[in-house]
Amino acid sequence: MGRLLYISECKRRIAAKKGFSPWRRRFGISLDDNTSIRRLDNPVIKYLVRGNEDSSSAFYELIMGMKGLGLAPRFHYLDSESKMNVTDITLFLLDLVRFEAMYRMGWLDDYPFLKVPLADLIQAFQEQFSAARHNTPALSSAHPLYEEYVAEFEGDRHSFIRKLIPEAIKTFCDMEDDAGT
Repeated sequence: MGRLLYISECKRRIAAKKGFSPWRRRFGISLDDNTSIRRLDNPVIKYLVRGNEDSSSAFYELIMGMKGLGLAPRFHYLDSESKMNVTDITLFLLDLVRFEAMYRMGWLDDYPFLKVPLADLIQAFQEQFSAARHNTPALSSAHPLYEEYVAEFEGDRHSFIRKLIPEAIKTFCDMEDDAGT
């Protein structure tokens, strides 16, 4: 049993190393198999949060590298199932990056997925995280729209949070960078 865990941990480290290799070059930062979204610095979050072609490419690099699917330019040549899987994970990670930006600005309460290593979010997405991909953290009680938020029907609160995303992206990207989070 111990040997199986050791092999599994080695595979996880190798996958993370492959996935993070392009990010080390792109962002010039140190990353390892325990790197979570919470541990990414503000310039990286700003790069990823926009959801444009560049950030999608960065997510493809990470996900495809960790899943052994090749380099990001190969995305369009993947079979339909692999392409859908990479897309689902990309959208999930993009949401998490946006929630992290909102958390750093004090707009949202903490969210446990932000502390889960990226390697685990990617490798175990289908088994452990896909069911939660539409969830959102709660709005912080310090946010000016909090009273409106709590007045919403509970089932509509996810939409309320998502409607704040465009403003959050602009506000976060306009903030001065600091040394870290």
